[in-house]
Order: sequence, then C-alpha cells, then structure tokens
Amino acid sequence: MCDAQLSSMFDLSGLTDLRVSVEEKSIFIEGSLPGLPSCPSCNGKHLHRQTKRHRFLRLPPVGSKHAKVQVNCQKQYCVSCKATWWPKVPFANGIERMTHSFTSHVLDLLRFGTIKDVSKHLDMSWDVVKSIHKKTLQERYQEIDVSAVEYVSIDEFSIAKGHKYMTTIMDIKTGRILQAIEGRKKTDIAPYLQELKKKLPILKLLPWI
Repeated sequence: MCDAQLSSMFDLSGLTDLRVSVEEKSIFIEGSLPGLPSCPSCNGKHLHRQTKRHRFLRLPPVGSKHAKVQVNCQKQYCVSCKATWWPKVPFANGIERMTHSFTSHVLDLLRFGTIKDVSKHLDMSWDVVKSIHKKTLQERYQEIDVSAVEYVSIDEFSIAKGHKYMTTIMDIKTGRILQAIEGRKKTDIAPYLQELKKKLPILKLLPWI
C-alpha cells in the first residue's frame, strides 16, 4: 500500500516515508513529519535541526487488529531569532495519545453503545472514553439558543462508579439538554439557573434557587 493510500485511510496528512508492519493482533505504522521551511517567528530560512523524538498515537482498529502510528520528528532552531519549536502533528490534538480518526471512531461507537461497552471493546479506560465524549459535547453545545425555552427539568446521574455525580438541565418541550454540570448540590446548579433566568425573565425557579 502506497503512502497516499495509507494517509487517506487513517487521515495521516503531512506524514511521509510511511512504513507498515502487520502482526497477528496489531498494525503498526511509522512515518516522519517534515520540518518547516522557514521560521514561524521571523520567517528566517537559516534553520537547524536538533533533538529527535517519537510520538505513539492510537489509530482506529482494522477488523480485530489494534493499530498505532509512530510519528518521528525533530526540534527546529532558527539561527536568526533563536526561536525553537517542534512540528505540530496535524492529525492529533496537542499531547493526546490518539489521532483525530481514532477519536471519531470512538464517537461513532458511542452512538450505538454505552461508555462501558466502548471502553471494553477498544480495551481502554472508561475515563478516557468519557473524556472524549464530554469534550465533544462541550464543543458542540458550547452556545445553545435558549430564547424559546419555557420549562426546564433537572436530573442527575452517577459517574465514576457512583462516587461522583453530574446534573443535566433539559428543555422539557424539546427534550434537548441545555447544560451538564458536575455535581448535584444546590451550589453546583444555582449559578447556571441564575444565568438562565437573566436570559429568560419569565422562567420560574424553585424557591431555593
């Protein structure tokens, strides 16, 4: 399989010199990230390469085989302004040990199974799967239009095997979740409800809010 096919299959944009090894239960891909042609600070062209390092990231499984990619890169140094930097991995978020394609795979599985089911299927921590789901929901529903909300309901559920709780506030009419808050105490919930009431003066809150 050529580099272009592998890159497209796993969305490994920017990775070059790909090498693949396939074992009984796993697939391992190795590739390199090229450095920048000029300094991002001063646009200087006189660059040196310094320390090398490797990053290992999870990829979506292929059938029953787990898959990982090793990203080889080098720190760069600008002679003109003395700036140093590592090349950014375009198919991963910050220091997370998984690719965008793997995160998308987790979210696809969560459409049909519970967090417990997905963590068991992928042989990974329940907390990691939960954090992926939570982060995606926060990004997707960061700004919700509440102008048409008339009534809300409040419900709670346990997380981390019953040691922690989260509270959801839902639009009764549409069934849409407006906010998910860590904790279940009045002091945890009150700030959001007070903020909601500022936007919806006709909203009636419980006496203790």
